[in-house]
Amino acid sequence: MTLLRSQALAAPDTDVDAGLGEALRRTSGPGVEAVAVRRAPNPYASVSESEVVSVELATRERVTIFVKHLGGEQRDHPDKRLREREARVYEALLGDPSLPVPRFLSCARDEATGNLDLFLEHVDGWNLKYQGLARWRASARHLARLHRALSDPSERLLDRDFLLRLDHEYLLAWAGRAVASVSSLSAEPAARLRRTVDRMGAAVELLAGQPPTLVHNDLAPKNVIAGTGAGAARTWIVDWEMAGVGCGLIDLAHLMHGLPPREARRMLEIYGRELAGSGLLPSGEEGERLLAACRLHCTLYRLAHADEWGLPLDQVAEWVAESEALNREAAR
Repeated sequence: MTLLRSQALAAPDTDVDAGLGEALRRTSGPGVEAVAVRRAPNPYASVSESEVVSVELATRERVTIFVKHLGGEQRDHPDKRLREREARVYEALLGDPSLPVPRFLSCARDEATGNLDLFLEHVDGWNLKYQGLARWRASARHLARLHRALSDPSERLLDRDFLLRLDHEYLLAWAGRAVASVSSLSAEPAARLRRTVDRMGAAVELLAGQPPTLVHNDLAPKNVIAGTGAGAARTWIVDWEMAGVGCGLIDLAHLMHGLPPREARRMLEIYGRELAGSGLLPSGEEGERLLAACRLHCTLYRLAHADEWGLPLDQVAEWVAESEALNREAAR
């Protein structure tokens, strides 16, 4: 979900359905009256259709709400088959206004399509791909605070049936998909990768044995929005459709991918300071091994899409070699 800044809006109407009505009550209080509703599709939406709804109230207040239509897209993706997961995550787990996420306003079933519509606070900003390093560092701090706030020593998160479980079975499934994907491209790197996967038991045990917290599980830079204007100090983590419960450091490993080593280390230090005393990030050699295991999983996740993304063989070979090195580091 890519959130919009200002844009031209469609002609107004006065259509306020149940979901939008509840969203307006949460933003402006009971008894609000809409005199004009303008809807504009989000041209930057990647998978789910979404729109920005601007509502003029009888009080002359203007409210802007982001609406995401959770349809049947990408049901072939093993982590996206439950299209309602994101709405349930927002409603059940992300209600604390101090968390770095857009405010949940409502969700409602679209009578025409049968799909769920998710209504969120509209945030004004650009994703991290267009930001300086200071905003990346801030995002590491905010991510750690979210993981700390949603850590679950009693393991009650495991009772949330809408969350993916980032356990042994899950980690090995993505490793197997990586081998299958690379095998469809070239036999030699596939054989190397298969040997790595056969030897990754220590990495899987380390990852699966970490204290559980809520994991975004797809924290690419495009899924972190940094504020502009009045919200310049804020960041928001968006697109929770692959959310799970497991090792939170996986999120930071996804986010740091591609950064220069020095800057990645800086983000890890910031993240670690925020988690001090929480038990969520081991120190010293065990912490280094855990980071390697997280990076290994993230690399295997990318390799699992090698054929779908049409990756060149030199890129595949580079990531296969990276997975070998990371597995050795995780098993030290």
